[in-house]
Amino acid sequence: MSYPINYPTPQGANIQIFENGGTTSDWVKPQGASFIFVTLIGAGGGGGNGTAALGGGGGGSAAVTNYMGPAFLIPDVLRVYVGKSSLTAAAADDSTLTYQQKDGTGYLLLNANGGVTAAAGAITAGAAGAASVSNYFSCMGFFQSIAGQAGTDGNSTGAGVDQTASATTFLSGGAGGAGTAATTGGGVTANYGYVLAPTTAGGTVKGRDGLFQMQPIIVGVGGAGGTTSATVGTAGGRGGIGCGGGGAGEDALLGGLGGDGMVVIITW
Repeated sequence: MSYPINYPTPQGANIQIFENGGTTSDWVKPQGASFIFVTLIGAGGGGGNGTAALGGGGGGSAAVTNYMGPAFLIPDVLRVYVGKSSLTAAAADDSTLTYQQKDGTGYLLLNANGGVTAAAGAITAGAAGAASVSNYFSCMGFFQSIAGQAGTDGNSTGAGVDQTASATTFLSGGAGGAGTAATTGGGVTANYGYVLAPTTAGGTVKGRDGLFQMQPIIVGVGGAGGTTSATVGTAGGRGGIGCGGGGAGEDALLGGLGGDGMVVIITW
């Protein structure tokens, strides 16, 4: 993947982006590096399944963790794990940066917690991925971790519930699914005016998938909620990177997956 973020990039900067949820890779420190900047995004929580009379809740979005510090204090090889979303786990995976030497289990240096998957068979939304706390590693530089955004609850007797923009993170949770006698799933309003319109084709079209972009400004959009026609529901939409999946409409078996995580490491 190319590097489109507007971070300061002095000539000769080395930019590595790790995607593909559930994968582990080695990062090798480039020779001559003076500073390192890391952004970790956990995986978004999945949307909830619908039941006989309930639309599922949306999944929570993941936390975002940033670190900047002098490169000479950083080990030459680090292990990068990219978080993966799930519809069955209580929470989506964290994205992590680990030092593997001397200990078979490694030493966790940085992590961004995954969002929480909405409860199956209930309208309750998934909670936001919690901000991680600083540790012995983060005292060597500048550390920041921001919690995600919770999804919205589903509905029991009407249209899906819309997701509103967060005031603290660029990642959004998923919208809620439609309940009994409703045709419209929940839509998503993200930051900077980005909107995922509700799906209105009740019972035939699943909720719209979210998105993630880095230009012209970085923003992630969660999945829209599924729809219902009579007692037939549809699946929720998938969230963009780190964002929550949409809840399913009434009687649908699948909420939308959350977006997998991402890790960006820049050295110069």
